[in-house]
Amino acid sequence: MVRGLTLSALAEQAGVAKSTVSLVERGEGNPSIDTVWALACALDVPYASLFHDDPPSAEVQVVRQGDGSVIAVDDAGLEADGLVVRHMLTRSGGSLIEIYTMFFDAGAVRHAEAHSAGIFEHITVAEGTLEMSTDSFSEVLHQGDLISFRADRPHTYRAVDGPVLLVSIHEYPEEQDLGPSGRGAQIERSEALAGGQRRQDRPASTSRPLARNAVSGS
Repeated sequence: MVRGLTLSALAEQAGVAKSTVSLVERGEGNPSIDTVWALACALDVPYASLFHDDPPSAEVQVVRQGDGSVIAVDDAGLEADGLVVRHMLTRSGGSLIEIYTMFFDAGAVRHAEAHSAGIFEHITVAEGTLEMSTDSFSEVLHQGDLISFRADRPHTYRAVDGPVLLVSIHEYPEEQDLGPSGRGAQIERSEALAGGQRRQDRPASTSRPLARNAVSGS
């Protein structure tokens, strides 16, 4: 990865003004999504790594909708802010991820057995209220919330106060060897909730500095 660039070298490689890079580094600028992508490409790092130094190491991590860092705001062709990008979670070390949607009718409860050793599950609630629990924690999640936990132990999903639509990402350990029958065998495919207007709370825009050590000097 290209690290330790001076501000001048980074600006030249990314094709943006040096003053812009300096403002972004100090968290004082309001860069466009394209500008941040250009900086990430020049540094050869993931987009979110410019705002977060290290991936989390805790076995259980809950990120509320309002706690996710606003890392980009764009009008997306509208007069107001049509797109707000929030970073919810970055994890490294997995060689395979699988993404699912799961729909629970009101009052539904699913008791899942332990998945493969070392697997993490990352769940974001798209609609409704979900209670997620294991023998070591119990968390109630609302629309926009995220939970990340080790799924190699029994765990339970429960729809609270109505139907629930969620996005589930399975992250396998790098050394995991999954045969054809193993991929996705532990989870039922569910129909996405059709129709209906999705209400989204418009978060406040924030400006954050680049992660430390991304650039050096001027």
